[in-house]
Amino acid sequence: MISVESGIEHTDLEKEAPWELEYRPPPLWPTSGSISFSSVNFRYNLDSPLVLRNLGASIFPRQTYGIVGKTGAGKSSLIAALFRLSEPEGSIDIDGMLTTCIGLHDLRKKMSIALQVCTAEHSHMFF
Repeated sequence: MISVESGIEHTDLEKEAPWELEYRPPPLWPTSGSISFSSVNFRYNLDSPLVLRNLGASIFPRQTYGIVGKTGAGKSSLIAALFRLSEPEGSIDIDGMLTTCIGLHDLRKKMSIALQVCTAEHSHMFF
């Protein structure tokens, strides 16, 4: 019975945005790597509570940033919003292009993160 419930649960998933849209970013996008978060709210699904609220931040081009925090601080949620694992509210702009205006394939194939766990209390992510 558990496997049946699991199967039903996996067939009732929310649909992701299209992999490609009519508008495609230029082949060399992003060129500098600036990222701007403006009034970003994020939840993992329609029924879940907000895990990021009114986030505003700027990541400047050609810089390395470390995101540090304890478990539950929002590090993974920030990455999930950036990769559009669920659709964020507000705007996330990469080099002048809103992430919601391009397909998921065009967005995700151009980004990567490096994960590093330093201690049991803190983990780090680098852009």
